[in-house]
Amino acid sequence: MSVVAPGTFNALGIPLRRGRDFREGDTAGAPRTAIINESLARQAFGNGDPLGRVIFCAFDSLEPMTIVGVVGDVRQYGPAREASPECYLPYLQHDFNNGTLSIVVRTSRDPGLLADTMRQKAHERSPDVSVKATTMEVLVGEHFAAPRFRAILVALFGAVALSLALAGIYGVMAYAVGQRSNEFGLRIALGASTGSVLRLVLGQGLALACIGLALGLAASIAGTRLLKSMLFQVQPNDPATFVAVATLLTVVALLACYIPARRAMRVDPMVALRYE
Repeated sequence: MSVVAPGTFNALGIPLRRGRDFREGDTAGAPRTAIINESLARQAFGNGDPLGRVIFCAFDSLEPMTIVGVVGDVRQYGPAREASPECYLPYLQHDFNNGTLSIVVRTSRDPGLLADTMRQKAHERSPDVSVKATTMEVLVGEHFAAPRFRAILVALFGAVALSLALAGIYGVMAYAVGQRSNEFGLRIALGASTGSVLRLVLGQGLALACIGLALGLAASIAGTRLLKSMLFQVQPNDPATFVAVATLLTVVALLACYIPARRAMRVDPMVALRYE
């Protein structure tokens, strides 16, 4: 539940879906009114029209309140949590505000300049009341700070892990192919063409790469469940990401086979025969 004054939704950019906003006439002596958000409308009324219906919000009174409007959902507890059902109450009909009051002001100019003016006006009205000014950008940034830090940290770890994987794949495959240089020379001496030897090497390297990718993808799919709580509107098993990484690793594995294999093709067959 939130206690708001007329114009609050417009100042915050919360869309009014149906009905009306609060008015200056919604005072303590007028019939009690309330505005609900879309989540509460769906949960309580389904496809029905909530306008004109009566709702009980046990705030500072048990009197029934007539629903006069429906506004859009707001993620009050950060971007990672879905919007929850909300009931807004008019400020002039409820005196209990827990000793705090937030004034929301929309401006097209520098908010810092307006904050000084608002602080001065507040002190003129109530010199003993402390005033703290902030901006919506700062409030939103506080909600994004921790998720952004975690995302950057995970991205850095992922980049390091990918770099190590690429270096490891290239090193192992290049070493394995380099050890077979004399074998390739011997095959060529016995009549095999360089193209057939190259296709043999690439085929064997691709087979090993596919086995490694299959095992790696299985482990990745199982491990991504641990990251689900850190993702926002992104599925942990993102097909595009898996395809991109698998393609990159496959290309690196093929290059690791191709480059030393091409170098081995230049081995003199007579040297390979003498070695064998």
